[in-house]
Order: sequence, then structure tokens, then C-alpha cells
Amino acid sequence: MNDNKNYTLTETKDVETFFHGYAADFDSIYGHTKKRSSWDKFLDKYFRRSMRLRYDLVLKYAADPRIKTLLDIGCGGGVYCEALLNMGKTVTGLDIAEGMLSLAIHKTQKFIDQGKTSYIHSGYLEHTFDKKFDAGVLVGFFDYIKNPLDVFKKLEKDISKELYLSFPKSGGFLAWQRKVRYKARNCPLYYYSRTDLINLLTKVGWENKAEIIDIDRDFFVKVIL
Repeated sequence: MNDNKNYTLTETKDVETFFHGYAADFDSIYGHTKKRSSWDKFLDKYFRRSMRLRYDLVLKYAADPRIKTLLDIGCGGGVYCEALLNMGKTVTGLDIAEGMLSLAIHKTQKFIDQGKTSYIHSGYLEHTFDKKFDAGVLVGFFDYIKNPLDVFKKLEKDISKELYLSFPKSGGFLAWQRKVRYKARNCPLYYYSRTDLINLLTKVGWENKAEIIDIDRDFFVKVIL
């Protein structure tokens, strides 16, 4: 048990280190911080389509007037936070990478000044909240999580209405080459089949609460709690 805990902490530290150094490059995919080369733009258009699709789905579902407060877990450079704040929502962002949070703070400073958003530098499982949020956004998060069920169980305590989740698809050359790239930088990466997702959702009792949407290289999952 202790060996597994230590392994998980090591993985978490590896993810933190990776994204702290990768912050500007990653954020530039969404059009921030760094000019994209022609090659990068080609990759964005043809191989990162799912990133745009999952972004659009989050904004579509969060537009529901019943959703007023959101927790963005693994908020990265604040792309979702900024968009949700511009929709009039109140957002709390959480991330383990300080470099990512610096970008998010810079992007949304005016909303911080207005008291509409705040950021937490922590792993999700390690942080305790003193309130519940209407919705949780976990996009590009489960790519790096070894035991999703631990996260699911905590989400039931922190979120009251809806969850917007993404899971990278297993199989295919692009998934393989991404795993090779990330392994070279000591960042863990996990993939899911539809069967994997159904089994996970069944274990936590969400099989009748969740909708699984196939979006190119990802699965997008909406859960009504």
C-alpha cells in the first residue's frame, strides 16, 4: 500500500514538472503566449481537433443558467476559466503546475480583482474544499491519472450538478507517438477504450448518469449527479 502511494506521488511530481516547463508551448495551442509555426498550425487543425470539440462542449453545457459556479480541475493556463468567466460564471481553477497557474492568473486578472475567480496550486486529491460547486470541468486531466475512481469519489463530495470530463482514446498511431513523446519527458500517460470507460462509470454507480460522446481522439463524458 505504501509503495503504491509513493509511486502515485512520484507520478504526480513528474506531471507537475512536465507542465511547469511545457506551459507556454501548451497554452499556445489555444492562441496564447507564443506564435505558432506553420507546422504547429497544421498539427492543431488536423491532429488536435478533439481539443476544440471538447472546449465547445464544455461551453455549451456550462451555458445552462443553473450552472453558476464551476471548479476547473487541472485548469492549466486558464483557457476554460477565461471563457467561462466571460459567460458570467464564477470559476475556481486548480492545477499542480505553477507555470500554468501563472498564465491563468495573467489571463484573468480583471476577474480576480472582481472576486469572480481564484486559483489553487495543489493536486486535486490533496485539497479540501469548504463549499460545493455546481459543475466540475476535468478536461485533459484523466490523461495523467492512474486511479480515476479515487477522483470520481471525491467529485461526488465537491460537485452538486454536472461534470464535464475528457478521456484520451486508446489505440492508433497518434496515441502511440504521443505516449512515446511524453515518456521521453518522464510524464505518465493513460488511455481509455469505450469499454474501459463503461466499466469505470459502472464501478462508481454513474452508468445511468453519464453520456459518452466520441470526439475524434477523445471521449467526452457528461455526468449528471
